[in-house]
Amino acid sequence: MAQGSRRLRAVGSGSAQACRHQSVMPKTIAFLTSGGIAPCLSSSIGALVEQYATLAPDAELIGYLHGYQGLLLGESITFPQNVKDNVDVLCAFGGSPLGNSRVKLTNVDDCVKRGFVKEGEVPLQVAAEQLKKDKIDILHTIGGDDTNITAADLAKFLEDNGYNLTVVGMPKTVDNDVFPIQQTLGAWTAAEQGAIFYENVANENT
Repeated sequence: MAQGSRRLRAVGSGSAQACRHQSVMPKTIAFLTSGGIAPCLSSSIGALVEQYATLAPDAELIGYLHGYQGLLLGESITFPQNVKDNVDVLCAFGGSPLGNSRVKLTNVDDCVKRGFVKEGEVPLQVAAEQLKKDKIDILHTIGGDDTNITAADLAKFLEDNGYNLTVVGMPKTVDNDVFPIQQTLGAWTAAEQGAIFYENVANENT
């Protein structure tokens, strides 16, 4: 439990760093979870919500549904006060309450084929405009390698095109393969639960 608490505090520290990147206190903070399901997704959101309750108590918190898909389609939910008051529920919940998807904003053909953008539109531009429309100051993306590469692509696009917005990519994967992160979110739980499973495996040869 102590190690779990330290991991959640480390997740929460990302919110403090994000606030320092803003010249003024953020008013609207968004979250999305992407890629495969992992045990740390909901608890990561819970840790961030808990930190922002102290760092930016008046900020509006929203979640884009099904990762980058929801960002492209403008599908989101606002976190009500009872969620902010009961973050322990999020920390105990597996998977993601926001839903996941596998979408790369740089894969234009796939985004068009799946109906996330129209022919001729640039997914990065669509995502940037949605963030601007929603008046997002900080976007937290929680996911694995592809999610963080896409977050980096989005952050560069925003910077190159004059959008004043901070993107914080958070490494989540049970595979523990996001370089140069030593231990990704979710990897410890996967290893721990796998060890429990194999500890109880019985091999009978008769």
